Amino acid sequence: MKNILLLSMVLFVFGCKKTETITEPKKVISANFWKLDRFADVEGKTLSQNQLNSQAQALFGLDYEFRNDNVTRAKDRITKQILNAGTWYLLDANQTLDIDILGFKGKFKVIEISKNKMILQAENNKMISAGQFVNMEFLPAL
Repeated sequence: MKNILLLSMVLFVFGCKKTETITEPKKVISANFWKLDRFADVEGKTLSQNQLNSQAQALFGLDYEFRNDNVTRAKDRITKQILNAGTWYLLDANQTLDIDILGFKGKFKVIEISKNKMILQAENNKMISAGQFVNMEFLPAL
């Protein structure tokens, strides 16, 4: 009986799924290109296309690269041509992503960074018909 109990405990410990802890978000961000998947309000509701102006809609056509040397580049998803470049930095103990690139500039609150998703929150600058803050959800670009 003791053996069964011990075996059950061992299987339980090894069978539990480990939670992913991001210890180096800079490495995660720079691991691949990112594409904007959606704009959402702070509650997570997806904003429709008619709530976005043309500048906000244009962000969907680009893939974003955040390189280890703090250079960021945006390339056209279809032509693969690099359209502009700038810099990026993680600030405030990795709680803020400072991006300085033409058409996509600002200090964004980091909501989530994982290898499968990056969520940044921005103060609404009237590009979007929504509340004071808006979330931008990025997925790895394939």
